Amino acid sequence: MDENLTASELVRDDEVFLRMNFAERLQHILLIVTFSTLILTGLPLVFYELKIFKSLFAFEKAFYFRGLVHRAAAVLMIANILWHFLYSIFTARGRHNFKEMIPKWRDARDAFQAFGHNIGLTGFLYKKGLLKSFFERHPFWLFRTEPEFGRYNFIEKFEYLGVAWGSLIMIASGFFMWNVELSLKLFPLWVHDIFIIIHGYEAILAFLTIIIWHMYNVHFNPEVFPMSRVWLNGRITGHELRTLHPLEYGKTVEKRKKALTPSK
Repeated sequence: MDENLTASELVRDDEVFLRMNFAERLQHILLIVTFSTLILTGLPLVFYELKIFKSLFAFEKAFYFRGLVHRAAAVLMIANILWHFLYSIFTARGRHNFKEMIPKWRDARDAFQAFGHNIGLTGFLYKKGLLKSFFERHPFWLFRTEPEFGRYNFIEKFEYLGVAWGSLIMIASGFFMWNVELSLKLFPLWVHDIFIIIHGYEAILAFLTIIIWHMYNVHFNPEVFPMSRVWLNGRITGHELRTLHPLEYGKTVEKRKKALTPSK
């Protein structure tokens, strides 16, 4: 095979890559199911004065059964988190994914560059002739292009950390809400009330983050609209790899070039 093949020949646009294996997809689906269940059974308690929730839970023992389902979903979510934790430690792929998910200084630069590119202020100033000499000496500040990402971009890393941090808060506060007697033995009443407030507002924040931030960046992205199917089939094409993860695409190309280079 010719070792001087171009990138498009080494990685075809229609080639299929595995981005999420079955275990990772199952963990993601369990997270979706448990999170959705917790939101549906938790928000009625936070907004119990709204008519819609009063009508939905009008029958006797409705809130009792809501509590049972809510706790069952919480236990299943904790089990799923533990599975993901062990998967990230004891499997080579899990360790690799976790390593790639760790934020780096480049991510801060990427976030800054993406913000500057989307705002377009410096480009506007340059066109108007303002600070022209500065921008010509330092073209980075023009933010002409979007940053290039590897396996995970700064948004995905931020979301991952958000899930981890949010889960710790929800599990800790939910534990003491579930065990009221223990909570009141260990803490004064006002601390227990803080647990309730934190649990409710963190749930609202997580809900808004998912429906606004995650859905837009993952599923409403013009490259994959109306939905990315990675969470269902785990596959990504060479074209998607090149456009959404160009640094990972470049690594794949270089790896294949090296494989074609005869050893000396």
